[in-house]
Formats: sequence, C-alpha cells, structure tokens
Amino acid sequence: MAVMSDFELHNLCVRHESLVQYRLSNGLIKESGKLKYLEKKLGDCKEQGRRVLIFSQFIMILDILEAWLQLLGHSYLRLDGKTHMNDRQMLIDQYNSSDDILVFLLSTKAGGLGINLTSASVVVLHDIDFNPYNDKQAEDRCHRVGQTREVEVVRLVGRDTVEEDILRCAQQKLKLEQDMTAGSQLNKTDMASLLGQGLKL
Repeated sequence: MAVMSDFELHNLCVRHESLVQYRLSNGLIKESGKLKYLEKKLGDCKEQGRRVLIFSQFIMILDILEAWLQLLGHSYLRLDGKTHMNDRQMLIDQYNSSDDILVFLLSTKAGGLGINLTSASVVVLHDIDFNPYNDKQAEDRCHRVGQTREVEVVRLVGRDTVEEDILRCAQQKLKLEQDMTAGSQLNKTDMASLLGQGLKL
C-alpha cells in the first residue's frame, strides 16, 4: 500500500465489496436528464443516418455512458486515456469505415487532438471543460476536410448546477480573447474593463 499513488488507492477503495450497495441501478441511471435527452437524440440520429461523437472529461462518466448504451442496444466504440496508442488509429479507422457504429465515446483530452472523425456529424459534449479550447478541439474532430454534412454541436448543461457557471466562465474566456485580439479598436476604458473581467475569471 505504501507504494500506491493516491489515485491507485482511490481505485482500489471504489471497487471494495462493501460499496456495492451504493452502486447506481440501471433504472436510476436512466433517470438522468442528460441521458433522457441523449436517448431521444440518438434515436433521431439513427433514423436520419447521422453518427455521434460523445465527449466527457471523466472516465467514470464514460463508464456510465458505456453501460447505458449497452442497455439501449446501441453500437459504440470507446477511446480514452487508457486506450493503448497502437489501438487508437485502429478504432478511428473502424468507426470511420463502418456505418453500423452509431456512437464513439471519447475522453475530451485523449480524443481531442489529431483525430479525424468526419464520418460523424453530431458532437455531444456531456460535460464542459473549464478551458473552452479543449472543448473546441473536441468539436473540431468533425470539422475536417472530407466532412460533407453540417456539423451539430450539443452541449449538455444541467439547469441550476455549477455547469451553468462553468459554461458562463468559458464563454467569458472566449469573449475576452476575441476582444483582446481586436487590438487597436479598443480604447483605454474598454481595455481596463476587459482586464478587470480577466481578473475575475
């Protein structure tokens, strides 16, 4: 135990048999507002022949989404930080070449860089990153040369939750960057206001 990291100890404890009673039941998982929305959205996408990328920052959320997709009987693939580097391109090629696979589950960071997934036209951000550029990189997996459809981006945000604050903060960061790059068009008052906003972030 002395040689285990905090993360390894956490993973060991989470799987302890005395915690089994606290696991979410399949029925309770289906009650999530986000999953209720996603169930309808995936049904619509399947009917329309559209394919979906679902991003989350959290491995545990990807685990829940994977179990939920199995309950619904939807075909899917998964790529996250644990996916071996040699297997990543194989999974990407498999998804791009097979119209039978509806969903690709990806962790925001592992699936955010250098990946081309133009066979999908719907991007779902299950949770929002504090750094809006991580989410933008995830969105860009579909916006590549070879994309023939309009790409739809869906951000799932729980009403009256901290997610609303994270979204607002991310939007302010993007606006601040846009305003700062406007450069010479800003006067001293505008610049002072922008810097004040930056300090609040």
